[in-house]
Amino acid sequence: MRRPRQPHAPARPGRRGAPCRSAAFVAVSALAASSFALAGAAGASQGRSTAGASQARPAASSCKAGATPITFWGWAPGYQLVVNEFNKTHPGICVTLEDNGAGIAEYTKLTAAIKAGVGTPDVAEVEYLEVPAFEITGSLVNLVPYGANAYKSVIVPFAWKAVSQGSAVYSMPGDIGPLAFYYDTKLLGKYGLTPPATWAQFASEAATLHKDDPSAYLANFDPDEGGGQWLYALMQQADAFPFSYSGGKDVTIDFTGPKQMAFANFWQKLIAAGDINHTSDFSPIFWHNLDNGIDASWLQAAWSPADMAPNLKKTIGDWRAAPMPQEAAGDDYAGSWGGSTFAVIKGTKYPAQAAEFAEWYGGTMASWKILSSPAAGAFPGYKPLLDSSSLLHAKIPLSGSSEPNLVYSAAAAHVVPISWPPFMTEALTVGTSVFGGILNGTTSVPDAFRTYQKDLVSYAQAQGFTVTQ
Repeated sequence: MRRPRQPHAPARPGRRGAPCRSAAFVAVSALAASSFALAGAAGASQGRSTAGASQARPAASSCKAGATPITFWGWAPGYQLVVNEFNKTHPGICVTLEDNGAGIAEYTKLTAAIKAGVGTPDVAEVEYLEVPAFEITGSLVNLVPYGANAYKSVIVPFAWKAVSQGSAVYSMPGDIGPLAFYYDTKLLGKYGLTPPATWAQFASEAATLHKDDPSAYLANFDPDEGGGQWLYALMQQADAFPFSYSGGKDVTIDFTGPKQMAFANFWQKLIAAGDINHTSDFSPIFWHNLDNGIDASWLQAAWSPADMAPNLKKTIGDWRAAPMPQEAAGDDYAGSWGGSTFAVIKGTKYPAQAAEFAEWYGGTMASWKILSSPAAGAFPGYKPLLDSSSLLHAKIPLSGSSEPNLVYSAAAAHVVPISWPPFMTEALTVGTSVFGGILNGTTSVPDAFRTYQKDLVSYAQAQGFTVTQ
């Protein structure tokens, strides 16, 4: 459930969620800016992408006469199957799924409809990092009056926090992407290495592996992936997330603090030493490196094996999941990369029915049995499934006889809670430009962070935000 960045690499909007460079961000950002100006000091009132693919609407005969009509905008695979199940089990409501493009394509149309006051859906798929941008414009319905808090106990805490502002809940959490160290066990074993427990061990093993085999690397580093979304997940895990936001006009942007610069210097040292690879994620060469003993691991999300499977041939069965390296031995922190939510759009004629659908979609086993199936491939933030034996002990060909979900599920419980600011489309667009310089060698990670800090602070202040640095 994310937006494509690389023309050679179909992306998964909402699981990863990085926007391509597009004028679309202007629409979302402009709406946020104009609404913020009106609100004044009162403040507040992102598998496979199916972008552009048609998804069949329910036939008129499939809905009971007199049922409340609900329009749902979404793009991720398998959604029509979930909608069909809802309509079958909720005859008083008739949901129609419309695919208006993945990520930024949908947001552009949604923003235009909101501004025009016509043509908005009742419910829309919105990535976690984009929820604040729509919330600050007053475009989302607070779900608490419609019973959302009844679902809080069944959703992983970090996902619930990402859709909440104060006592309000502005969207229903969906899938998540907890990170793990996913590695080629034969390649590591060949050089007597083990999954690193700490980042210090990671750096040491990266140097050892590359010294023993100059053609091999412990991992790949692509800070430009999704405009920086993968990088944000790593920073989250390192307790170096650069944003803080709790609604209104105040936001913290900090890419140059002690934790953030320590993070930047760690990776820059590996890059400068040549101990880490730096190709573009999801590119043909990236898959080749994973399948041919060049990249020994991928620091990736729970949905990533599904992306790897069709692109790897030689190493099927060799891959295992291990917890992410930690700053200190014994720590247990995780980051999350991607994910979508289900928001009720302000102006709907049927807020109660729309909320019922959104809450059922993200908070019931009936929905999640479909969402987590091969047809959809979403990794659940829904705890009853996340903790179930069927998910924990599931096996996939890529990982042989191992059970990778034991690692991903454990990580989901330890994801560091964060809050996205209401201008992430702009931030990711700027990130594509700034972080691209790291890959091509025209800048360092610390210098890129300094440039990014300056650019984002200037942008936020121009939109009327008070920025703490």
